[in-house]
Amino acid sequence: MKKQSFLPLLALVGGMAAFVLRLLQNRTGFEAATGLPVSGNVPGLALIALLAVLALAFLLLVRRLPGETDPGPAFPAEFAAGNSGQVFLPVAGALLMLLSGLADLAEGLGGVNLLARLQAAADPYGAVAMESVSGFAPKAQLLLGLLGLVSGAAVFLAAAACRRGTRESESSFQGTLLLVPPVALVVRLVLTYRLDSIDPALEAYYVELLALVFLTLGFYRLSSFAFQSGRTRRFALYACAAVVLCIAALADGGPHLSSLLLYAGGAAALLGFLLLRLAHVPGDCEVHDSTGDA
Repeated sequence: MKKQSFLPLLALVGGMAAFVLRLLQNRTGFEAATGLPVSGNVPGLALIALLAVLALAFLLLVRRLPGETDPGPAFPAEFAAGNSGQVFLPVAGALLMLLSGLADLAEGLGGVNLLARLQAAADPYGAVAMESVSGFAPKAQLLLGLLGLVSGAAVFLAAAACRRGTRESESSFQGTLLLVPPVALVVRLVLTYRLDSIDPALEAYYVELLALVFLTLGFYRLSSFAFQSGRTRRFALYACAAVVLCIAALADGGPHLSSLLLYAGGAAALLGFLLLRLAHVPGDCEVHDSTGDA
């Protein structure tokens, strides 16, 4: 196993730890009556400390990756998979992103909240009201649904190009497809911020906003490889941060099913593309260039 494999593994393990802490914070860190944060909540403080430690660790580890100069690594040549198993994560992520888009379209057209329906089905005698969960307006969800479908399709085609091999995929893959996910994520980030910003408790939604921010940056840095201007260090840094924050955001559980599918799919896709890229990086992680591109 290459030394670089430690980086995505740390992101995955760190994300799981962040998920547990966020889950505990959601259960103990907010007042039941007002929803305001509880001062000095241990899981909440521990989550912030964990994110800071992971950020420092990622910064140090990506500096050990070889640097690049123009022209940078090409996509998909420098992401080519040796077998079908290596593209499992990007393909799975693309399918989850497609399902996220379908969920938004279903909710926008049907005027129902799928997550609340699933919760009610799992606990038919519980107190969950199917239509009581606030969220995006129907027109906004239709827009997000269409963007989600296009993003998922673009990621799927990118994963397929990595599987086909360098010569065929270089000539057939359109690099502009990789620009679709970051554009769609920017739209979702704006709409999510408008929805969350009315909450006076920043602790309640900062994880979700950071997850969307780093998902956007991760896919943006991935798209730069299609134009031979990508930098592995920057992509690895944003991808690892996105994986941690997306897994942590899953603990928030809503308000839409599409959000959960998007965070899971985005994390899987970026982690998969990161593994594909690191498989083509030289084994000596001590090589540096003078550009300091991290």
